[in-house]
Amino acid sequence: MFMPEIATISSDLAATLKHADCLTNLRCSLDPRLDQLIVYSSVLEHLLQQKLHYEKEHDTELRRLERFRCDGVKEYRIKVQLRVINKVQSMLPNIVFKMRNEYDKFERFLLQEVSIKDVDTELYNRGWQLLNTCRNNLRLTH
Repeated sequence: MFMPEIATISSDLAATLKHADCLTNLRCSLDPRLDQLIVYSSVLEHLLQQKLHYEKEHDTELRRLERFRCDGVKEYRIKVQLRVINKVQSMLPNIVFKMRNEYDKFERFLLQEVSIKDVDTELYNRGWQLLNTCRNNLRLTH
């Protein structure tokens, strides 16, 4: 025997629980501190990627210069390559400066907003991992 009232109540209850779960997720996602955490993480991650890119590019251009010198390329081409190396190297101090500033801001934010860990533990922990990665990378900068 099928009872339509029970089926209706069950589906209503399921819909209500689903709606309550959506509201819980919505409430957490509306926390402005989460938005700040995401923005700080994104900016710092972008700067770290830029720094790594320019360091790799600098090494590549230095190897190219050495290859040019070994192959006996014309002096003009070597001068051009030196300008390329200088241009790539000139990008690094600005990126490092910005990265240190963003690192400090993000670290202060995470230390002040420890309660955000209760809202999204995974995001909070990823923020600290990113800070540790950046700290180690900045220590290697000369």
